Amino acid sequence: MRSRRALLAALFVAGALVATAAAGAPAAEQPPPSEQLVSPDGTESYVWPYTSRSRSTEGRTLALNVVVLGEPDRVRRAFVGRSDTDWGAVGGNASVGVSPWRPAHGSVRYSYVGSDREGSGEWVAPAYQLAVGEYFGERTHIRAYPSASGDWTALQAHTEYWDWFRLRHTVTGVGPGAEFVERDLADEPFVEEVSRQRHGHAGGGSDGSWLAVEFAAATLLGAAVPLTTRRLSRRELATPVALLGIVLGVRAWGLAAEAVAPGVNPKLSVAVGYPVLVVGVPAATVALSRGRPALRAALLAFAGLALATLFDLALVGVEPVPPRIVRHRLALSAAIAVVAFGGGRADRRIVAVGVGAWLVGLAAPLFGVV
Repeated sequence: MRSRRALLAALFVAGALVATAAAGAPAAEQPPPSEQLVSPDGTESYVWPYTSRSRSTEGRTLALNVVVLGEPDRVRRAFVGRSDTDWGAVGGNASVGVSPWRPAHGSVRYSYVGSDREGSGEWVAPAYQLAVGEYFGERTHIRAYPSASGDWTALQAHTEYWDWFRLRHTVTGVGPGAEFVERDLADEPFVEEVSRQRHGHAGGGSDGSWLAVEFAAATLLGAAVPLTTRRLSRRELATPVALLGIVLGVRAWGLAAEAVAPGVNPKLSVAVGYPVLVVGVPAATVALSRGRPALRAALLAFAGLALATLFDLALVGVEPVPPRIVRHRLALSAAIAVVAFGGGRADRRIVAVGVGAWLVGLAAPLFGVV
């Protein structure tokens, strides 16, 4: 019987790996339809106004929502080296602020950039990625796609937060990302005009327009550019307190690791924090539910994890919380409630069912279900 179960488990894992590999197979590289290409500055230089997971329109994700009109090298220095550049030739006594942007890690997303509409362009990865905020907290993140032949740089700007339960960043807004860029640049003396330009291609969080930030002419810049109401015992309170401690502790670990060693690959921090979350939550629930009334233990565990995830989202400033994330957290809390119920009854089968549901809930985002 054990060998049969082991065989079935192996087949299941193998099938999942094959399906994942098939799903991740890159689509054939094809240029977007010419009618979907947009010229940000009205010259013979074009961009597809979206980003994609692959070098194909089939992987379309978010819309490009900001275009900065200016020589690409100047645009980049305005973001990453604003206070290190001589802006004295602009506006007499005008002062230039310190840039809040820092180099950022992020998944590769492609866009299509070309010098005409006849397929002479190519799919390109972002030339650079920048962010304001913490990788393991809430941040505003931009990917930049400069033109190879025109004086513009298209940006995809969005707000997002690191979600330990999905093991990835979750985008919370495209509009707020563009608004942050506008607030950052609008009052700088090297910016001549900020306006909203319509290109007519909706989707990916866009209404068919993008924010246009026009830099002052180079001749003006001179050298610039560069649960309950009953009283609970301490032991009963230990379950929600422990779950709160684990969830917020993992969040704090990620933020602290990033602050101490900002240059280290974030995946190393994930490799430490994520196992604590995966194993720590059900293990603590089982241990603290033993010998307690099963139903009460389940309710406390459900409330504890639900509140812990709510505080976690509030800690990084996620507002509003996307409905799919609310549903996902409730499902995980229900799974932990089953674990606690089994722990209270000392029933290993119920505990196993709860742990299984917990693992499935955590795995769902990895397969794009959440």
